[in-house]
Amino acid sequence: MSCTGFLLSLSPGMRKIGSIPVWIRRFRHRQGYGVHSPFAFHFLQDIVYEKAPYYAYRELDSHLVWSQRLRQRRGLRLLFRLSNYAQPHRLLLPQGTALEALYLQEGCRSARLCQEATGADRTLCYLKRPDEDVLNALNNDSVLVLDDLHHNRQWFRDLKAVVKFDLYDLGIAFFNPKYNEQYYIVNF
Repeated sequence: MSCTGFLLSLSPGMRKIGSIPVWIRRFRHRQGYGVHSPFAFHFLQDIVYEKAPYYAYRELDSHLVWSQRLRQRRGLRLLFRLSNYAQPHRLLLPQGTALEALYLQEGCRSARLCQEATGADRTLCYLKRPDEDVLNALNNDSVLVLDDLHHNRQWFRDLKAVVKFDLYDLGIAFFNPKYNEQYYIVNF
């Protein structure tokens, strides 16, 4: 049996072993090493890799069942920090679940939660799969988060965004033209 066949035959919980080669390949892209943009370095250090406990973590994590705490807590906390950082006027979640909405809404309590892409406000958009209609409604002040990135990586690479962060399972794109165009591979 080949190594790939072996990894596919494992139970979903055991497939984490298959992510070890991916982690090793991305190891040099951790903690902002090799990033020369001040914006991108700050974003990686203070948002993506932030370890300090935030004011709402304990309450938010109480909504997670035990299995979700093991698998999803890190990504959900990143959504919270991203919402807190971006301070959007609107949170656009056409495909999101209640958990993502809860973490994003708690990160910026003044943001309106929307299901449809309308308006020209500063928007943080969370997508589970590519959606061209939503993409056309975003502006320069928008931030796009794409979940399940490893299945939609080419679509994410082809985005007209200026700065893109590839976190393997999650993609974050900024559309502001004041930044230099860059695609960062991050070991998250």
